[in-house]
Amino acid sequence: MDLDWDFPIDGDLFAAGLDSPSVVQLMVVALEDKYGVEFVPADLTREQLATPQSLAAMITCKLR
Repeated sequence: MDLDWDFPIDGDLFAAGLDSPSVVQLMVVALEDKYGVEFVPADLTREQLATPQSLAAMITCKLR
């Protein structure tokens, strides 16, 4: 999945082509490594992974 630099913060990642479970898993591993957080299965809902804004909110909550 290639996103333009101007991809909107509330843009739908699934509509942009994020539909592969393996891509989601790679994204989760990268986020865990980058931010030093751990995601549990309950964190990995379509709603929480749908937009950059929802991802940022979830990571922010994990960092508190």
